[in-house]
Amino acid sequence: MLSCLGIYVDKNLIKYARVRKNRDSFKMEAFNVEPFENLEEGLKKVISETNSYKIPISINISDELYNYFEVFSILEKKDITKSLDIEFEMLCNEKGYNKDLLESRYILMENKNNFDKYKSIYISANKNEIDRNLRILSDYKLVSMAPVSTSITNLIEPVENENIAIINIENETRITTIVDGQINRVDVLNTGMEEAVEKINKIELSRKKAYEVFKNITIYGHEVLSLDENENEYIEVVMPVLFKIANETQKIINTSKERIDKVYITGMGATINNIDLYFQDFFKNSKCEVLKPFFIDQSLMKVPAKEYIEVNSAIALALDGLGFLNKDLNFAPVSRFDSLDIDTLRDTADNINVKDLGKSFKEPFDIKEKMITRAVATLLMTSVCFSVFGSIVTFQINKQKDEVKDKLAESLVQISTMENELSQIESQTNTYSSLINSAYSLDEASTNAQNSRIILKDAIPNLLTKIMFIIPQQVQIISIKNTEDKHIVIEAVSEKHEQLGYFTAAIKNDGMLQNIQLTNGSESDSLVPIIIEGDLP
Repeated sequence: MLSCLGIYVDKNLIKYARVRKNRDSFKMEAFNVEPFENLEEGLKKVISETNSYKIPISINISDELYNYFEVFSILEKKDITKSLDIEFEMLCNEKGYNKDLLESRYILMENKNNFDKYKSIYISANKNEIDRNLRILSDYKLVSMAPVSTSITNLIEPVENENIAIINIENETRITTIVDGQINRVDVLNTGMEEAVEKINKIELSRKKAYEVFKNITIYGHEVLSLDENENEYIEVVMPVLFKIANETQKIINTSKERIDKVYITGMGATINNIDLYFQDFFKNSKCEVLKPFFIDQSLMKVPAKEYIEVNSAIALALDGLGFLNKDLNFAPVSRFDSLDIDTLRDTADNINVKDLGKSFKEPFDIKEKMITRAVATLLMTSVCFSVFGSIVTFQINKQKDEVKDKLAESLVQISTMENELSQIESQTNTYSSLINSAYSLDEASTNAQNSRIILKDAIPNLLTKIMFIIPQQVQIISIKNTEDKHIVIEAVSEKHEQLGYFTAAIKNDGMLQNIQLTNGSESDSLVPIIIEGDLP
């Protein structure tokens, strides 16, 4: 039996899970969420509370960068690494990154569109963060340090011909797409639950209380407009954030060339009641459900599912330390035997009988034995001569092959570099063309603006822009009127009450209008009308 402590560090929270492996089965030994002010003290507290001084520990990296490159499949691993490093260095120069402050790992995938090249996910992390974790955990058995976006796939059992998207909603949101059983890409959204929890914290004046309140929120249904405000106290805080996450995720999945059969929701956001039903509205062609670790039988658990679902990230990291980790993605130095089965070797050695290894040669040979011995000796000598000669020839051939491969690798790297430079030139050309067109457009717009009367120069365009980003797909704007001074009247319709409820909540929460008044119209042709009135701030 072997246990591993998985630790997920996210802003000011530590999520941990201690998982035990017994042959092919797994069991949760301990899990919890701990707020912290000092990371070192927080980590040592978790290790102490779980008595994990001598067991393997697995922790995440954070704020990692994901980049995607292609590389020729004919290259050897060392040349692939060199080629990808060159690609990343060029990218750093283009975007202004300091490459010396980053440490990188990568994984390769088959490229369906071009079998001559691999696709690669190139992951980079801050060296200072890595060194910090190594320093804090130097007295413990740190075995893995990996991005949670790749580790989260440990929690599912892949189904043949089923493509999956895992939406991990923590303080930030990460979307991991799995195609044909392998990670296809990772997308990181700046939007996450930190925004909502922080707003609740300002009301409750306790981050711990805010976190507990957040976990007990239930997403509203069709009756939202008739609910008492006290029953839905924080819905207006949470719904705009969820809408942004769902909407951006929908765009990412819809732009994917591959169909997505199933969408899993996990992380802090998965603790919201009915979260799977909410996301189902956005993904009509995919089945949405909350992610539950494959090895957990809920009937045997003594706690509700949402209690351990919120630490899924930590569970996934614990499984890294129990053998699930792709070693190419480990940012921690490994100084132990990873796959050497000492017990198997020992059992094998115990079964060897040294006495049977050879024959006793104390008895004299007869004539036949001598003739056979001489013949065997002659054959052996001939075989040795041919073997030596063959080895020399093979060595020379392999040497020449290696020289050819090195030349080919250098040529391919140069070709790849030139392709990137050409791509950059084309990109710059397009950029300059866009700038020229924009200059003409701005000049024309400036001329038109001089001849037009602009009402509330900045406020109204800003309002329209904000509405564009928050309006649900199923809500239709009938009219937006500026009746007097700063007073705005918005007429909208929708087939669903909850969509109008979200739209109203988003306007309030974002502070787009003040002194808001709602007027509900009567339904007609299955459309529900609403009039939203308010003053610009």
